[in-house]
Amino acid sequence: MNRTMGWRMTSAVLVAALMVSMVQAQQPTVVLSIRGIAPLIDDAEFVAGEAGQDGAKEGIEDAINGFTGGKGLAGIDQTKPLGLYWNATGSGMPVVFLPITDADDLKGLLTDLTPDFKDSKGQWTMTVNGTKLFAKVSGKYCFVSNDASTLTKLADPAKIVNTKYDVALEASISSLPEELKNVFLTQFEASARQSMENGPEPGEGEKEIRDAIFEGMLASTKSFVNDGDRVTFGFDIDEKTRLGALDFSVTGKTGTTMAKSLTAFGKTQPLFAGIGSDTAPLRMVVSYPTTGIGEEFDAILKAAQEKANAEIDESEKLKEDDDRATAKKLLDRVFSVVKATVKAGSMHSGFVLDKGSDDTVQIVGGMTVAKGDEVAKLIDDAIKLSKDNPDLGTVKIDADKHAGARIHAVTPDEDEEYEKMFGKSDAHFAVRTDSIWLAMGGGNLKGLKKALDQTAKPATPKTPLAPISFQVKPAALTLLMEKDDEGLIERAKAVAGKPGDKLNIEVVPVTSGAKLRIEFGVDLLQLAETPN
Repeated sequence: MNRTMGWRMTSAVLVAALMVSMVQAQQPTVVLSIRGIAPLIDDAEFVAGEAGQDGAKEGIEDAINGFTGGKGLAGIDQTKPLGLYWNATGSGMPVVFLPITDADDLKGLLTDLTPDFKDSKGQWTMTVNGTKLFAKVSGKYCFVSNDASTLTKLADPAKIVNTKYDVALEASISSLPEELKNVFLTQFEASARQSMENGPEPGEGEKEIRDAIFEGMLASTKSFVNDGDRVTFGFDIDEKTRLGALDFSVTGKTGTTMAKSLTAFGKTQPLFAGIGSDTAPLRMVVSYPTTGIGEEFDAILKAAQEKANAEIDESEKLKEDDDRATAKKLLDRVFSVVKATVKAGSMHSGFVLDKGSDDTVQIVGGMTVAKGDEVAKLIDDAIKLSKDNPDLGTVKIDADKHAGARIHAVTPDEDEEYEKMFGKSDAHFAVRTDSIWLAMGGGNLKGLKKALDQTAKPATPKTPLAPISFQVKPAALTLLMEKDDEGLIERAKAVAGKPGDKLNIEVVPVTSGAKLRIEFGVDLLQLAETPN
């Protein structure tokens, strides 16, 4: 390589590094952004109207005029984004940025609101509620802080605001100084341990479980702080679709254990995605990798088994030593299946609540297991052990077979509340080499068989499901479950069957991370009882 070529490459690298540093300088540690004052007021008017409270916009505008002496928000552009940013370096003081239409109009407003307002060569000063503030106009924005040094190098609002949401909060975890992270983790651990020690005294055999859960939580928090990259909160109301959404997303730094775990989650295909239907009042699908579950989970299982064994020793229903020994052997086999299921690499489950025959509620749910044949034998042995237990209903072994599953029927004891919801039909549970199932309610055997078919040969659903998905139609669910509150039933009828009858909670994959999304229909506000 000749000297000229080497110089050009070096120059290119330096320029690229300079550009990267300039971009990084434009990205503060934390940014709170609002789409605009006018859009926010419009959202408040829309939501309040759906809740039966008209006139919210007028009320907000009257409050603003009352505060400003009738001048409104003179000089402020109510249609453009505004917000606040903060850098972990420097003085550590936040900076508010406001879009403006006219600097002189804004100056006049501030002069009226703050009698000590001064303009010294473009540097504004004022006192608000006893706090001295500094302000500076740059471009079409006014920047305000309680530390003048933060206004010497300003961020560009166009490059830092998140216009995807009405309100968004973004934080760069990776840019936080290590000293600050260490201080936070030290204080967090000390506070958490103190809270745990001051809490209720755990019962016999519960301390080990509590401690294992605590250590797992602590490890997760440390991983989040040390390996996390970015966190985003976002809230949005869409008047056209009549839907609201709340998002929380987190990403991990490339190459970290956290990023790898989140990426593995994103690649998990939910095996129960086809269970139930989009019209069901409630449907839940949960799938997640278990390869990252380590020593904390083993400790929890060990402590749980020891506690269960202690309860067997104290049980009044097991009077003979041989019965206790048999129960402990069964328990050991159960925990063996649980451990094998976790170590299989992923776990999947599905649950559907729908309308059953004879005006009942029907529930069908299942989950994957390892050693399904062993589970079948366990159930057989458990039934033999508990055949004289008066707390159990009558069990009919191998009442049916379908899609490779053994199906057992259970006739529950008479119970008025149970029959009111699920009717008098037998409940059923099924065991297959890869899963276990439970079904209750009118026509539940038919529903169980359908679910077995849906998971034996899973079809691609019309609407792809996230690895973790909780879908509810609150109005339809109300009509199914509520029998007494006539007012609530009438309000639910007005919403049921409409697109706004929606409350979805999902955890969806994003690049090197995951996002919790809560989406809801604004029409659901109509379910609330309107005050007279």
